[in-house]
Parts: sequence; structure tokens; C-alpha cells
Amino acid sequence: MTEETILVTEKEEKPFKAFIRSQIYFLKLIYKEYPKSFMFFGLLVLLSSICPPLIVLVNKEAIDKISTINGDPNTFKFAVFLLFIYFMLNYATSVFSEMENYIFTKISITVNYVLKTLMLKKLIQIPLKEFENSMFYDSMKLADMAIGGNGIKVVQNLIYIIGSLISLIGIFGILLTIHWSLPFALFLSTLPGIILAFWSKLKGYYIEKDISEKEREMNFTDGLFTDKRSLKEIKMYNLGEYLLNKWKKLFEFTQDKKISLALWELKSRSFASLLLQLASFGVSIFLVYQIFDANLSIGSYVALLTAVITVQGLFGSIGGNLGDIFEIAIYNNALLSILNYDELPKGKSPLSKINNIENISLENATFCYPNSNVKVLDNVSLHINKGDNISIVGYNGSGKTTLAYCILGLFDLEKGNLKVNNKLADTIDMNSFLNKTSAIFQDFMRYKYSIRENVGFGDLSKLHNDDELYAILKKVELDNKVKSYSNGLDTYLTKELPNGTELSGGEWQRIALARSFIKKSDLIILDEPTAALDPISELKVFDTFYKLSEGKTTLTISHRIGPTKRSDLIIVMDKGRIVEQGTFEELIKKQGMFYKMYESQSIWYKDDSC
Repeated sequence: MTEETILVTEKEEKPFKAFIRSQIYFLKLIYKEYPKSFMFFGLLVLLSSICPPLIVLVNKEAIDKISTINGDPNTFKFAVFLLFIYFMLNYATSVFSEMENYIFTKISITVNYVLKTLMLKKLIQIPLKEFENSMFYDSMKLADMAIGGNGIKVVQNLIYIIGSLISLIGIFGILLTIHWSLPFALFLSTLPGIILAFWSKLKGYYIEKDISEKEREMNFTDGLFTDKRSLKEIKMYNLGEYLLNKWKKLFEFTQDKKISLALWELKSRSFASLLLQLASFGVSIFLVYQIFDANLSIGSYVALLTAVITVQGLFGSIGGNLGDIFEIAIYNNALLSILNYDELPKGKSPLSKINNIENISLENATFCYPNSNVKVLDNVSLHINKGDNISIVGYNGSGKTTLAYCILGLFDLEKGNLKVNNKLADTIDMNSFLNKTSAIFQDFMRYKYSIRENVGFGDLSKLHNDDELYAILKKVELDNKVKSYSNGLDTYLTKELPNGTELSGGEWQRIALARSFIKKSDLIILDEPTAALDPISELKVFDTFYKLSEGKTTLTISHRIGPTKRSDLIIVMDKGRIVEQGTFEELIKKQGMFYKMYESQSIWYKDDSC
């Protein structure tokens, strides 16, 4: 899989084709969720579009009748009737507009919920490797903007443009009765505004793209001031002023870019507005001349002046909607690139299910992170049989954790093969494989949810089975503590919620162990989660781990040598390669890298000066 799989759609597909594809997608989605409401919305827009030319005509007739009343009761009654029609048409336009907003708001809420659900489901399926790519985070941000900023409004904007064009056709017909040049003059006067609207949206997109990296850093810095863990270090090391200044610089950088865009928009819109008003003034003078030449009535003048203002408003609306479409379409393309991400190769045979893990092997495995040529794993070969207890050791950055991710199939290999039960990973159902594995990662999750969920997430089928939950908590020596809470298993593990509690580092380790072992797994990986614990707590975690994993295949990852004595096989890694392997005694006798690590760690306990 290539480094930038998620962005293939955006890079290879032509913009217009991508735009059409996104329109079809959103139209289908809207029609699927709200067919009747969507059709009714279209009908309302059509009715709203007919009103402006009718208002111009009725206004003309009403003013002409009023100017010729001269005490005639029939003319008076007809003038009043026309005024009534005029105001009812305006009222209908207003009501139609409110109804359109209500209906599309209702549609938007549901469709955006569906889109967000689809996106979250897809993010679960996308390989972890993509999350190591900054470009992928840019795509996610744009996709979120498509949902949060009502990406489906592009459909609404298109329908509004069609409605505006219908109104324009009617009003142009009226203007053409006066002079053929009037519609063209008005169109040309609004053209700069339409072009500038496009240009503004394009500049806005590139500015968002330009500042996205700094905004992520700014949001991260902002979050430090509300995170209890970071606040401890901020106070301890007196980082407050430094971080505040860092945040200010990032804020100023992003805001300067946005303010420069706002200033450019101010100047360009002022210029476009000047052209518009000059054109309106010219048309008004032309109409006054027609009255002077006795070719135009007062009613026609007022109506046509209204038509001129309406036409300019319609052109402005079309320009604004086109600009919005252009802007939203960019974000929608990013959203669709995620929704259309295909994590499985096409045309493959049915995938094999893994019911039991008999063996796992890596053959000449090579892995690089996105946008990097550094081989984190370099031609690694490894075979694990059922029941093996293997330790992987090495200095920080040697590739130990990456190796674990590749064994689990969470990272796709750049070169080489992963096999499970002698079958290539491409030919097996990886979900069925992962269902038979558990892992306690170094950065395991501390969910701000209940104890029930923190443990039950290991096997959702046991989430509401209190007996099972307490049984596993007893094995990690946390059952009595949980029972002491007034809400028991439903106690939240955060002080941010009422009646919540906090756990110590060692207790969180045991929660992670419970979550891992409540699942009936064949392979269990312990990835250095004890690095921050004291030796006694660390020993307890390892004792519990080995006790619970008896009879299972285990893989422990650490830069500490002590726990490896319990392993059947020790693998030593350095710079992405396996440099040594054997039992504890064999590696000590060899006096290679493992021996040096052992000596460097044991010196702390041998050196009297310590």
C-alpha cells in the first residue's frame, strides 16, 4: 500500500469529475434519507423563483393604477387588489424562504449524522500507517470541515442557483421589453463580484491549507492548559509563560493570514460594489431618460428599478452560491476520499477465517513510515509457534514496537510477508485474526469512561456480565477497590465527571491487564507498559501477566533485561534488525549486544557508589 493511499482520489481525479461525483453522491444520500422532504424543498425553491418577476409586474401595474385613480372607485378597488397581491407575493417569498431553511436544516442534521457515522466507521478500517502521515491529518481536517460546515449545502446551493436563474429569465424578459442591452449591462456589472467570490474562496482554501500545521500545533498547545497531566509539569517547570508565548505566536501567525485574506476581500468587494453601483446609476439615468422621452410610465420606472436591484441581488446570490460550492466541493472531495477508501484489494478470493492461531511468521519484513525512507524494520524474519513465550529487547528506537504492530497486521509491510497459520495475511480475514489476539501497549488507553467499559472493551460480549468483570478484576487484585466505590463497576475513571475517581499508574496497568485478559486470546502482547513503574510494581505486573497468560502464546517487549529470564526465546533488535536470538543463558554466554545491555543495567545494582 502506498504512503498516500488516502489522497489518491484527490490527486488523480480531475476537479470537475470529482465535483460531479460528489454531487451525485450527496444527491443520492439526501434522496435516500428524505425523499419527500427533498422534493418538497425543490418545489418551494421553484415557487420562490417565480415570485420575483411576478412582484415586478404586479408592482408596475399597481403604481400605474394608483397614478390614474382620479376618483374612479373601480380603479381604486383594482389598485387595492393589486397592492394586496403585491404584499402577498412578498409574504409568500418570505414564508417559502423560512420553510426552505427549516426543511434543509432537518435534512442537514440527519445527513451530517449519517456522514459522520460513515466517516468514523471508515477511520476504524483505515490502516494505522495512514495515521503516521501528516497529509492524512490534513484530509481528516478538511473532511471534518465538510461535515461540520454542512458539506451537503453544496446541493442546496446548486438548487438555489437554478432557482435564481429561473427568476433571472423572467426579469430579463421584462427588461428586454425596454432595451436589449439592459440585461447584458447588469450581468457585466456583477461579473467582477462573481469572479472575486471564486478567487476569495480559492485564497481561503490555500490559506487554510497553509496554516493547518500551525493550527494543529496551536490546538495542541491550547489543550496543555486544560490537561491535568500537562498542568503538573507546567507548574513544576514554570512553563506557563513560555507556552503562553508559544501559543500567542502560533495564534498571531494563523490570524495574520486570515486577517490578510479579510483585508483583501474588503478591498475587492468594495471595488466590485463600486462597479455595481455605477452600473445601477447608469441604468437609472437611462430609465429616467425614457420617462423624459415619454416612452415609460412612472409605474414602469419604479418596477424596472426594482427589477434592476433584484437582478443585481440574484447575480450576487449566484456568485455567492458558486463560491460556496467551489469551497465546499474541495472539502467534500477530502471527505469522499476517506469514505471511498478501500482497505481491501479487489478481485481476491474469499478470505480465510482464523479460529485458532497455530503460528505466525514474518518473512524478510521491511517497514518505513510515510514520507520517510528510514527502514524501521529491515529484512526481519521471525517465526512464532503456539505456546511460545518470546521476549523482544533492544534500545529505544530499535523497532520493537513497530515489529509488534506488524505482527498484529496493524501496519502493512513495505516488503516481505506476514503469515498466520502458514497463510499470507492478504488471504485471511484480519478481523478474525485480531479477535484471537490481545495487546497491552506502552501507550494503552485510559478511557474517561466507567470501570465497566474500561475493562469490558476487551470483550464487549461481557460488558454487562458483572460476574465476569469482577472475576477478572479479582485476578488483577482490583475487585475489592472497585466494590468499595458507591457506583461499583459504573464508577467513572476521571475527576472531570461527578462522583468520578482517579487511579494510580499501577492501578491503570492492572485495568489494562484486565481489559486484555477478559478476552479469550491465543496471542497476547505486552509492549513495555511498565516503563514508568517502580521495580516492585513492575514485577507485580509481570507476575500477573505470566500467571494469566499460562498456556498462551506471549510476546513481551522491553528494554529491560530482568523479565526475559522467563522467556523461551529472546530476540535482540538494533536499528530495525534482529541482531541476536536465543535463550537467556545462550545470549549471556555469547557476550554480544544482549550481554552488554545486561551488564549496563546490572551495574546499578553492583556498583557500591550507587
